[in-house]
Amino acid sequence: MQVKKIALVLALSASVPAFAAEVNAIEALTNPVASAAVAKDPKAMVEFVNAITEPAFYVSAANASMEPATYVKMMNGSIDPASFKAAIELTDPAVATKWMAASMDPNFYTALMVKMADPGKMMRWAMAPMDLKNYQPMFNAMNPALYTKWMTASMDMNNYQAVLKLADVNTYNQYATVAADPKTYGTWGSFMDPKTYGDATAAFNPVNFFQIPAQPAAAK
Repeated sequence: MQVKKIALVLALSASVPAFAAEVNAIEALTNPVASAAVAKDPKAMVEFVNAITEPAFYVSAANASMEPATYVKMMNGSIDPASFKAAIELTDPAVATKWMAASMDPNFYTALMVKMADPGKMMRWAMAPMDLKNYQPMFNAMNPALYTKWMTASMDMNNYQAVLKLADVNTYNQYATVAADPKTYGTWGSFMDPKTYGDATAAFNPVNFFQIPAQPAAAK
């Protein structure tokens, strides 16, 4: 009976449609632009869920959490105008439509189920306690070089780029450019772009609209 269940899972794996390429889960958690890309695409979300349910993800996440560069990258990303644009793009009705379609697509649930029921994933979890590579974060925590890296990080001016960007006028110009660009808003942006109205606005002449009509000549 167990053999039949495994065979069924393997058969589903073969029949499931190809989904998005494997996503970098750590990048998706530390980079707002990558996070938005995953949130906008149900196919990418399937791969993201698959990645964060692997034992190797937690090892990588633990190692990344010990690195000063991880937090510097997150600070830089949080004030990047591209992150601002990516967040606004999530309000596009096309994103909600895509997720609504995925919620009614059996292939979406099949792909997710196949990823979670993969016998290889279960075997990797069973073998994880016996894999010495999974104890690397514990060894890193005992490495003096790690603490030296943290002490020298405060003296590295490159780590203060986020603060310098906040004091840069160009940063705010980029924010304004993103906010003023109709393309930033996706479907909503079409309502802001005069070109989408075609000739509807061509006949409108403010001079004629506000022109005071001539008074009739007084009767003699």
